[in-house]
Amino acid sequence: MKQLIILAFCIATFKANASETEKIVKSKPEKIIVYTQGAQVHRNALVNLIAGQNTLIFIGLENCINSSAIQASGNGNFIIADIQHEIHYPELAKVKLNGDVRYKKLLKNVNDSLLELNYLIEDINSKYDALSTEKNVLLNYSLYKGISKRDSIASLKEGLSYLREKLFNINTEQLKLKREREKIDQKKIILNERLVNVSNELANIDNTGEIEKVDYRILVHVIADQAIQASVNLNYYITNAGWTPSYDLRAISNEQNVKLTYKAQIHQQSGSDWGSVKLVLSTANPNRSYELPELSPWYLGYTNYNYKKLKDNSLAVPSVNKSSYLEKNQQGYSSITMEQDAVKAQNAYDYNTVSENVIETEYEIKLNYNIPSDGKEHFAAIMVKDLKTIYRYKAIPKLNNNVYLTAVLPDWEDAITMGGEASIYYDGSYIGETNLVPGGTEDTMQLSLGIDKNIAIKRQKIKDKCSQKILENDILHQYTFEITIKNSRNSKVEIEVEDQLPLTQDNTITIERKELSGAKYDEITGIVKWRSIIQAKDNKKLSLVYQIKAPKTMSVAIN
Repeated sequence: MKQLIILAFCIATFKANASETEKIVKSKPEKIIVYTQGAQVHRNALVNLIAGQNTLIFIGLENCINSSAIQASGNGNFIIADIQHEIHYPELAKVKLNGDVRYKKLLKNVNDSLLELNYLIEDINSKYDALSTEKNVLLNYSLYKGISKRDSIASLKEGLSYLREKLFNINTEQLKLKREREKIDQKKIILNERLVNVSNELANIDNTGEIEKVDYRILVHVIADQAIQASVNLNYYITNAGWTPSYDLRAISNEQNVKLTYKAQIHQQSGSDWGSVKLVLSTANPNRSYELPELSPWYLGYTNYNYKKLKDNSLAVPSVNKSSYLEKNQQGYSSITMEQDAVKAQNAYDYNTVSENVIETEYEIKLNYNIPSDGKEHFAAIMVKDLKTIYRYKAIPKLNNNVYLTAVLPDWEDAITMGGEASIYYDGSYIGETNLVPGGTEDTMQLSLGIDKNIAIKRQKIKDKCSQKILENDILHQYTFEITIKNSRNSKVEIEVEDQLPLTQDNTITIERKELSGAKYDEITGIVKWRSIIQAKDNKKLSLVYQIKAPKTMSVAIN
C-alpha cells in the first residue's frame, strides 16, 4: 500500500512539472514589414523558462500564417529545438458549460414562444386555404355561369344572392385571419430580435471572461540548462495583407517646384488588428520568382513559304523554375537554433529613412499606425519630394483658343520606384488624375494644370493672302494663317504653340512649306511647334504659310 502511495505521488509530481513546461505567451506585433503581397510580422516576448524542456505557446495570432515561413530566435542561454504552427479549436464541452444559466433559460423560453407562434401561423394558413378553396368552388359553380338550362331566372337570382352572402362571409373571415397573422408576425419579429440580443449576450459570457473562438498559435519548443528569463523573438509571413502606392502631385504656384507626395494604401484581413505598430513598406513581392531563366535549344527548320505570313515561327518558351523569393529566403526555419548569452541585441531604427538596393526599396515609417483587419484601404504617408519643374504654357489654336498651364517634370522617374495613380492639384484645387508608370519611352512628363485666362490666343485665316493658281495640269493652292498671342500678365511667360501641315501618301500631290516663323517641323507627323518667350503686357504674331499642288482632275479634301 505504501509503494502505491509513493507511485501515485511521483506520477502527480511528474504531471505537475509537465504542465509547467507549457507557457501561454501573449504578444502583439512590434514591427511589420508589408510587401506588395503579404507581410512579415515580428513579435517579441519576455518569458520565464524552467530548467529542461519548455513549450512556449504564442496565442492570438493571424489566421493566414505560412507555416513554412516561421522563424524564432532570442537572447539567453537556451536552445530552440522546434517550431510548430497549430490551429486550436474551442472544446465543445467547454462551450456548452460557458454562459449564464438565466440567459440560457431565457433563450429557451424565447425559442419555445417562437415555436408556438409558428404553430398558430400554420393553423391560420390552413383556415385561410380552406376558405380560399370554398370560394373557388362557389365561383366555378355552373349555376352562376348560365350553363344549366333547367334553372329559371328566379333560381338564378336566388343563387346570386346566396353567392353574395357566402362570398361576403368568406372574405370577412379571410380578412380576420390576415390581421391575426400580421399580429403574430410582429410578435415573431420582436422575439427574433430578442433572440439575437440574448445570443449575443450569451456569446460574450463564459467562465474566463473571454469569447471562445478559433485560436491560431505558434508553438516554440526550447531547452534551457537552468531557470532563466529570456527574450524570444518570433517572425513569420502572412498572406492576407499588402500595399499599393498612390501619389499626389501638388503645384502651389508656377514659381515653385511640384511636390510629389508618396502614399501607401495598406490593407490586411488577417483576423487580427494591428494597433500602434511600426510599419516598414517594401517594394518586394515574396511570391515572385527570382530564379534565373534558362535558354532552351533553338532548332532551325524549313518554312513553307505559303504559310510564312500566316504563321510565325516562334522561339521555344524557356523553362523557368518557379521557386519563390519567400522559399529562397525562408529556408532552414525549422532547424535547431541556439542563442548564447544575449549574442544578438535589438537595433534602434530611424523610421524616416529609405533603404534601397538593386532589388527592392524599403520605407521605414516614422509614425505608428493602426491597421484594422477589415480588408479596406488605409493610407500612410511615406515621403514628400520636390520635383524639378519647368512651367510652360501650351496652346493648340487650331482646336480651341484656350491656353493651358503645364508643368514639365524631366526627372519624375527618379522619384518613384513603383507605378500608381496620382491625383493632381494646382493652387489647392483638384485638377484630375494621371497614371505614373516608370520605365516607359518618355523621360519627361507634362501635366496640364488648367486654363489661364490672362493669356489669349487666336488663329485666323488671312483670306487676301490665300490664293488658287491654275497651272497646265495642276492647281496650286496657297494657305496663310496668322496666330496672335497676347500676354496680359505682369511677368513674362514661355509658351509652346502647336499647329500642323497636311500630309499625303499620294505622289501626285505635293506639299511645300513657305513660312513657319522659325517653328520646328516634324516630317513624320506634320506637327509644327513654336516655343516663344512673350514679355509682360506684350503680344506676338506667328505665321503659317504652305502650298498644295494637286492635279486639276482630282478634288483634294482640305480641312
